This record gives sequence, C-alpha cells and structure tokens, in this order.
Amino acid sequence: MIRAAAMALAMAIALPAAAQDAAPLASERPKPRPEPGPDVEAPRQASPEEAADNGTGTADPPTEAREAGRRDVLRLDDASQASCLAALRDLGVVFQEVAAVVPDDDADCGILQPVKVSDIAPGITLIPEAVVRCPTAQAMAAWVQDFVLPAAARLADRGALVAIETGTGYDCRRRNDQADGDLSEHAFGNAFDVMGFRFEQGPPLRIEPRAAQGDMAEAFQAAVRASACLDFATVLGPGSNAFHDDHLHLDILVRTNGFRLCE
Repeated sequence: MIRAAAMALAMAIALPAAAQDAAPLASERPKPRPEPGPDVEAPRQASPEEAADNGTGTADPPTEAREAGRRDVLRLDDASQASCLAALRDLGVVFQEVAAVVPDDDADCGILQPVKVSDIAPGITLIPEAVVRCPTAQAMAAWVQDFVLPAAARLADRGALVAIETGTGYDCRRRNDQADGDLSEHAFGNAFDVMGFRFEQGPPLRIEPRAAQGDMAEAFQAAVRASACLDFATVLGPGSNAFHDDHLHLDILVRTNGFRLCE
C-alpha cells in the first residue's frame, strides 16, 4: 500500500505544470446574451413589398402607427358603450349595431361604434334611417320622449306623431358643406339633422322660417327647438344662418365648461 501511494505521488509530480493549470475544477456557466445597448441598431422592419416575398403571405406590421384622430378619441370603452346601448333599448329605440365606418378617402372621418337607428321611439320612425354614434342616438331619443312628444300632443288636429324626417346623420364633410375648414360633427356621428315631423293627419310640419306666423306650427317648432338645447350642445335652425333655414342641426360636441351654442 505504501508502495502504491509512492508511485501515485511520483506520477503527479511528473505531470507538466501547464497541464495541471488547464484542468478546470468545474464547468463555467454560460454567459447571458447581452441586451442591445443604445448604440445597437435594431433589426430593420421589412417593407410590405418585402414581406409579400417572405413566404408568409402577410405583410409585417408598419413601424409607425397612424396618429390617433378624433374618431379614435370618441370611441367609448366597452362598459360605456354597453351602458349606452342599454339606455337606447330602455327608451324604445329600434336600432342595430353596424360595422365601423372608416372611409378610405379621409382618414379623419368615421365612427368606430356606429348604430343605425330606424325608430327613435316606439311608433316613431326615422325617414330615412340614421347612422350615428350611440350617445347621439341617446340624446335624440331622450329629447323626443321628454319634449317632442308632449309638444306634439298639443297639436290635437294632427293626431299622433308617427315619423321624423331626417337630413344627415353621419356624413364625412366640412361644416356647412364647404370645401375646406373644420370637419362637421356629422363626420364623427355626433350630429343629427331634423327636416320635419309627420303626423297621422295632414301634411308634414317641416322646419322653415316661421317668425311672427302666430300659429301652432310656429309654437311647436319653437318649443322643440328651444328644448333641444337641454340634450344637445349645439342647436341651429332657421335664422342661425342661411345654411340652416330648412332644418334643425343638433349635435353633442363637448366644449369647454359645458358651453352650449343655441341659435
């Protein structure tokens, strides 16, 4: 046993020092992959044309997203939209949710959560149907129920109100149909135009200049117009300007400090 130990010691002494130094005591842990620093250029995104040739059949996402526009800002969160739709049902509005309106020719216009309204109250049809945002329809329905119907009931010789003649709901255009300038609230589904009212009997009562006529038609038009400013932020009609002599423009534009424009 003493001889075996002596031989092992002799062999150890005979090994070259460099070989002893090279033998690791334990394997090294792999070094973590370095994170790209601020001076490291990120991989280039392929263009849509290149992506079409990459065999995936789909284009890579754009490197820069479109800047959020007004239609994006006006989108309600899911809970608020659901609450608005429930309010429409409670008010007896007949409507359907339709596909988002995102026009190709104008990136600023559109409605991301539109509804198409056919009846604004039980038995009161919109002619024609109107596509607007849900809050616009809710304001319209509340106005009709709280003010238009009671006022219409005073026109005893006409019978019940059966329809409201509409002008424009959604429409991607500038204010007052001008070629340039600010977009109209119609361009976002925030506005609604009323052209007239149809009753069971007699001709429609259309919106028109009625100053000093002194009849019930004038009184009715004045009453519904004035009351509309309780539900809408903007009310324009005959006398406001030449562009509104044949209809009531109603919109829900939010202004500083809740300011309302009623002319």
